[in-house]
Amino acid sequence: MSFRTPPKAGRRDPESNTMDTRQEQLLKMVVENHIETAEPVGSKFLVNAKKLDWSEATVRNDLRALEEEGYLSHPHTSAGRVPTEKGYKFFVDGLDLKNVKITKKDSAALGERNSDANDVEASGKQLAKAVAELASATVIMAFSPNKVYYTGLSNLFNQPEFKDLNVVLDVSSMFDRCEECLEDFFDKANSDVSFFLGSEHPFGHLLSVASFKFGENGLFSLLGPMRMDYKRNWALVNETKKLIS
Repeated sequence: MSFRTPPKAGRRDPESNTMDTRQEQLLKMVVENHIETAEPVGSKFLVNAKKLDWSEATVRNDLRALEEEGYLSHPHTSAGRVPTEKGYKFFVDGLDLKNVKITKKDSAALGERNSDANDVEASGKQLAKAVAELASATVIMAFSPNKVYYTGLSNLFNQPEFKDLNVVLDVSSMFDRCEECLEDFFDKANSDVSFFLGSEHPFGHLLSVASFKFGENGLFSLLGPMRMDYKRNWALVNETKKLIS
């Protein structure tokens, strides 16, 4: 899958042509619930919580089919399923972001940090801190190839995905070669806020990135777990873009 500009309504992964409408709806439910709870999602939960008209057996069969197609995985210690990178990509490609607005509370928090609009670097660092706090994520901000600032690393490692020490070490090693990662990534980002998931970026396969370019050599990137709130994070990063531009 190629690197993407912001998803459009109705866009679908060309590999997904075997999925029927009910399976699409179930996949969306699984992704949304996993984003909210960080827990595997089972057929019984979906039927009861979503008050579905379909039987538990039907839902269970559809979840199995989605797993066989690579959209879901089945942790061996759980009866439920979780989205794979392919599942998240399908979900993100189906989001309609053109009407997504930042909340007044988030807008106010960013506005408070944008106190020095005449100093792009100082203002950018304050905005980066605010976005990292609001999104419970990490932000990397490159003002030039040799001037890189990042903040919110502890926010990232407080997420449930990073309880495993080996995972933490794997992700943290990326920051030791941050400039190298950014060099590889710079030409793939553009002036629009775009999502890059897992294998689509150089920052680690467990992460999703929302990024945009600014100025001549600037790059703003929010890094979070693939289980992130995509709509809210898009709104936060898009508002940041407006404040920086």
